[in-house]
Amino acid sequence: MFSITMVMQFLGGLGLFLYGVNVTSEGLQKIAAKKLKNILASLTRKPWAATLFGIVMTVALQSSTATTVMIVEFVNSGLMTLTQALGVVLGSAVGTSIVIQLISFPILDFALLLLFIGFIMFFLVRTMLAKSIGQALIGFGCIFVGMSLLSGAFSPLKSSPDVDAFLSQFGTNPILGIAISMVVTALLQSSAAFLAILISLSTHGLLSVESVIPLVMGAHIGGTLTTLFSSLSAERADAVRVAAANTLYRLAAALILLPFFPYFTRFIEWSAADLPRQVANTHLFSAVLMVILFLPLNKILSKCLIKLIPQRRDEGKKPRLIYITKAAPELPAVALTQARQEIRWVANKILENMVQILPRIIFYGDTKILQELERTEREVDWHYQELSKFFTELFRRNMTREQIVESHSYQLIIKELEYIADSLIVMARLGTRIHAAQIMAEETDQEKAGELYIAVSSNFLTLLRYLERGDQALALLIIEAHQGIIEIYNQVQNSLTCRISKDDQGMQELNSWLYKIGEHIVRIAKILQD
Repeated sequence: MFSITMVMQFLGGLGLFLYGVNVTSEGLQKIAAKKLKNILASLTRKPWAATLFGIVMTVALQSSTATTVMIVEFVNSGLMTLTQALGVVLGSAVGTSIVIQLISFPILDFALLLLFIGFIMFFLVRTMLAKSIGQALIGFGCIFVGMSLLSGAFSPLKSSPDVDAFLSQFGTNPILGIAISMVVTALLQSSAAFLAILISLSTHGLLSVESVIPLVMGAHIGGTLTTLFSSLSAERADAVRVAAANTLYRLAAALILLPFFPYFTRFIEWSAADLPRQVANTHLFSAVLMVILFLPLNKILSKCLIKLIPQRRDEGKKPRLIYITKAAPELPAVALTQARQEIRWVANKILENMVQILPRIIFYGDTKILQELERTEREVDWHYQELSKFFTELFRRNMTREQIVESHSYQLIIKELEYIADSLIVMARLGTRIHAAQIMAEETDQEKAGELYIAVSSNFLTLLRYLERGDQALALLIIEAHQGIIEIYNQVQNSLTCRISKDDQGMQELNSWLYKIGEHIVRIAKILQD
């Protein structure tokens, strides 16, 4: 019944389908990079935007599993609340349905034309947008060529009574159909791939609509199992909560629909005449049903999940990136948003735990806080190293030219922040030695040094506002304020140089380090401005 040719054609078709999905995903991400970024930014303003973001993200990633992994990381990093994440998870099911709707149409000839057009755009047109569109079209064409190979592999089976008897039992025993499709989808780690197989089988009439419904519902559940199992070992409880909710939504929808399968079958038959379209409609209508049923209950469900899955005691003890997530490189637009937030967090950490408490050592001799500054400096170094690894990983991905420039700029900025932290530690240790040796500078020199410190720290605070708002006027304000810092520094140094004494050398060196910090602040502002 099964020949080597059939098996090879099936595996080749499946491989080409998955390759097409991946290539299309990369192309769409480049095209929709800015829009995805804007939708992500709007999540805090519009409640319904969470579900919209789930739909868009799943279409871009071509995988609801990948979307769920990303959402788990978003919750961990604080980019969105658990309630928002549950809305995105519901949207991911609808996003997968849109993909399935596209591949259910018999448009191989048109897809081959798009593949050729994509080839021309990708290899002959020089603009980045054209190349991104071309890449997406090539992937789209490969999806349908893979679908054609899958369909051809199943063609000899349409006259086999054994295959017909095996597949028809899923209609009479829907629980068996749900269980088998759930396991197969989990093994494939792609509900879209399993549904492509179902569409290929239905093209040759190997499935009945009664068999399709339990198989599709099982695919809904199976697509979430990989994320659920991987989340069990996660350090953060939110990872388990989102993954558990993702599986519960689909399981609950299947159980709710189970008694109504005969009525749902008639509705699906009414929705489309051909079986491949009925497969796609089954997935779409069940996904929409989940959104209607559970979206109004998300706040209640999130509270229940927090109570049922408490935080672990050891959470938060190990150093970790606050906003950057492991899955972020899959979506460069989101990854760069996370990187900017991480950099802003590091800058704020330096301000609160180093810059603001430095005068207690320099001017008042409180050497007890040196350990706190050193601990913060080590934390900044750790973040610098991890962010460097993150950007290295991001450079391996297919990014637009703008994204490459933005990523490089963030690398330069985090390095400048690391320089600032190092400079502050040098100043703190120098201040400790000065007070230990009981070296006292002139009162007027101390006042001028205090004036210089206030000017530099104020400029650092403006830089933080610039990182948060992205207002170019703040960059100009930083550059203009630095001119005043230069004037104060020159006055202090000229005054100290005129009196070359051991007592003044320490203060002179402290002022030099303060000036260097001011230079790093201006460099960051100019990088952001460019």
